[in-house]
Amino acid sequence: MFYFVNTSMNLKKSGIEHAEMKRLALFNQHGVPAKIVTRFFSLSLHDTLAAAGIAEANQINLFDFIQHSTDFKARKLTAADLTLPPDYQVIPDAHNYKVMQNNQLMMRINTFSVNDSRLNNVQYYDQNGKLTKTDWYDTRGFKGLEQFYTSAGQVASEQVFDPEGTVVYQTFHMQDKQNNLKNSLYRFIDYRGHDWSFNGEEAMMRFFLDELNRADAGRNVFVVDRTYELAWSALRMHTRPFRVMHLHSNHVNDPADPQHSTLNYNYELAINNLADWNGVIAATQQQAEDFSARYGAQTPIFTIPVGVVAKKIPQVKWATRTPGKVVMVARLSEEKQQDQLIKAIKQVHAKFPAVSLDFWGYANGDTGTKLHKLVAELGVGDYVKFNDYTADVGQVYDQAQLAVLTSRAEGFALALLEGQAHGLPQVAYDIKYGPQAIIRDQQDGLLVPLDDVDALADAIYDLLSDPAKLQAFSHQAYQDSQRYSDVAVWSAWQRLIDAADQYYTQKGGAQA
Repeated sequence: MFYFVNTSMNLKKSGIEHAEMKRLALFNQHGVPAKIVTRFFSLSLHDTLAAAGIAEANQINLFDFIQHSTDFKARKLTAADLTLPPDYQVIPDAHNYKVMQNNQLMMRINTFSVNDSRLNNVQYYDQNGKLTKTDWYDTRGFKGLEQFYTSAGQVASEQVFDPEGTVVYQTFHMQDKQNNLKNSLYRFIDYRGHDWSFNGEEAMMRFFLDELNRADAGRNVFVVDRTYELAWSALRMHTRPFRVMHLHSNHVNDPADPQHSTLNYNYELAINNLADWNGVIAATQQQAEDFSARYGAQTPIFTIPVGVVAKKIPQVKWATRTPGKVVMVARLSEEKQQDQLIKAIKQVHAKFPAVSLDFWGYANGDTGTKLHKLVAELGVGDYVKFNDYTADVGQVYDQAQLAVLTSRAEGFALALLEGQAHGLPQVAYDIKYGPQAIIRDQQDGLLVPLDDVDALADAIYDLLSDPAKLQAFSHQAYQDSQRYSDVAVWSAWQRLIDAADQYYTQKGGAQA
């Protein structure tokens, strides 16, 4: 079994989650068992999985595992299913309900929305009107979580339930010196006949990974996709599976000096324990070479693209694309440097008034607020628009004439490959590692010097003002994307699969 280890699967996904989903589809296509593993508790996880097209059999979540609810068949649970004392009065309140007893508020029953009458949560109040407890319901129709509150309204403890109503997990919160509540203890209740206590989420995750490895009792491969959050757990497993660290971004802080630069904090722990990994995955050959030059052959490094072009996408007629439409598909975050593209587009607009720019992606921190403020300050709001995350990104690419990426560092840049697969010419900063690997300069796109806004503006104008060149680049982009076909990427995976087979053959197929 291949386990792709992550923290969560959310409705708005980052490139790592999209990479995992593409990888999962590839493994399914070739009949190799694989699952996405997640750690975080989520009452709506299975709605998210369904929306993403991820089969239940292709995922396993830590809490689902201890709740024995992975295969639970969803049912609709509404306020009518609650058993209340006969002297309680239930009063409609919009799409929710207030529950009273002799003019005393006892409970609030909250549903998801006016169009969704499923139970979301039930809040309980004391005689002084203070919230004492909240029951939260899994979207599949059972009480999944219970939260108890302090007199100050902070969560003091939590309990997780299985579908039968049995407590399977508890966590308690203690005040620190600043009077903030923090988790101090994590417990599995009656798991395999015992209670288990952990001093942190990392220890709890380590236990979970070991349980997965023991349950299969086979030749498992754990690919850790978020090393900052999960390397500690994977490296301290008591069993010894084949463990792989995945480099999803640049592993150093200064891409110009990969041999001496300080490490990207996301990978610091993992790389400082390099000997404990059975392999490292880099998405490009250039990163693999830089990594090997610094760390030698101590741990094998495998070059495997994170993107997969599963099928050749039909070409859209150039005339159907919106003239002058430029897009950038990426999180709104500091390292993506959308502010530089906004400034460049202002320059382009002065010479090419038909230009327009659409951003697609959710915002990290306050970056979105800053970018909206910049748009207002520069007076470019008529032709620069912000759009949220979309699951139909193909439509975005098919309607545009040009895509731009202004990141200062990338491990691969899945958006570049996706745009290329849709025949979209692209402009990006000439950086390691993705842009240099994906864009073929002067053939399907243009690479410009990092942080050179004037050069960026010139490149965008050069292409938009030359329709014949744009169409030629588009035609080439469709062809170049086939370098990352499912056949090519699966061939890259085969070397790692063979290494794992050899590892277990040497061990005699048994777990240590």
